[in-house]
Amino acid sequence: MAEINPVQAAELGVKTGDEVAVVSRRGRLVTRVQVTDRVPPGIMFMTYHYKEAPVNILTNAVFDPISKTAEYKVAAVRLEPAS
Repeated sequence: MAEINPVQAAELGVKTGDEVAVVSRRGRLVTRVQVTDRVPPGIMFMTYHYKEAPVNILTNAVFDPISKTAEYKVAAVRLEPAS
């Protein structure tokens, strides 16, 4: 499930439960949306903790040189209606 702002949902012409394609330069996946004001316009949120939702195919596999933490929490993506 991708959480998106009502402003962005209106721009895409989607509503809660509709499918969208989430596309980055590293990958693409299709998921349903949850329209919510918990995220600001231009930002989307997806959890990356479950194998059923392979969000990390969209992110960069680079690690921070000091903490050795993977860069899995931020990625530039584009949303498109899945149809």
